[in-house]
Amino acid sequence: MSVRPADDADAAALLAYKRRPQCQAYVARTVDTLDETRALIADRLSQPDSLLCAVVLDGQVVGDIGGRTYRPESLGPEPAVHDFYLGYTINPDHWHQGLASAATALLITALHDAGIRRIVAKTFAENAASIRVLTKNAFRLEGTERCAVLGRDGRWLDDCTLAHLAE
Repeated sequence: MSVRPADDADAAALLAYKRRPQCQAYVARTVDTLDETRALIADRLSQPDSLLCAVVLDGQVVGDIGGRTYRPESLGPEPAVHDFYLGYTINPDHWHQGLASAATALLITALHDAGIRRIVAKTFAENAASIRVLTKNAFRLEGTERCAVLGRDGRWLDDCTLAHLAE
């Protein structure tokens, strides 16, 4: 398994899993067409604070991982460091193979090596698999906002914040 920068050529592979209901359940921006997927990739690649990588297994794109950098809050001078919001999706055909954990571990190392101070991931409390991926990678649960996000099905979802700090 490897992680590399995504590009427009990955659109069809990303669409193949991103349009599946299991992959749309917990994300804000869904895609249902090749044009929407290309627009998502183009949007991410055009923003200097954004990162989108393909998760590749045996030459096939089986997932994506990335996010965006941001400045931490400050009560004084602007911090000289950046933090990062993390997100990932793995094709359900490849769940339970450790790919999300492995991709997260690779990205954590690369981000901290690049000077990122804190990596934050938000996931819904009912998404136990994602919480396992994060805690397996030494993320700590910092809090849970109860009934914080209205789900597509009309239910209010608890939103968990987990973070990984540079040593």
